[in-house]
Amino acid sequence: MSDSAQVTGRQIAAARALTGMDQATLAQRSKISVQTLRRMEAAEGAPNGYANNIFAVIAALVSAGVIFIDENGEGPGVRLKKRPLAVAEITEKIEALDQTIATLNVEGEPSPETGMNQLRKALAKNQRTKLKNRRAMKSAKPK
Repeated sequence: MSDSAQVTGRQIAAARALTGMDQATLAQRSKISVQTLRRMEAAEGAPNGYANNIFAVIAALVSAGVIFIDENGEGPGVRLKKRPLAVAEITEKIEALDQTIATLNVEGEPSPETGMNQLRKALAKNQRTKLKNRRAMKSAKPK
């Protein structure tokens, strides 16, 4: 969302709550007063305030991972961006998949259960390969 007129005061308040920021922190990051932020958040429609202050608040929230969602017939909203997994978290997921793969029985007489286990094992191996590739790319990036 690029136009501050499309963001509502309620969206700003909801976005702040999603990030876990209090009003003082968001006001400080936006370089505005807490009173100005309170007025913005209290607006049911477009936030009250100067455009540069509204843009500063929106920019601070976006940099904290907020996505503002346009009105789409269901009302405007906000959500947080997915946080990328750290290398350690990816490694944990790979280890869990290794355990799953090891426990799936694909031997024996053909049966629906054996067939489903073969499918589960193939999907787990595919997911493990994707995670290994993601971990390799993250590990190769300079920090």
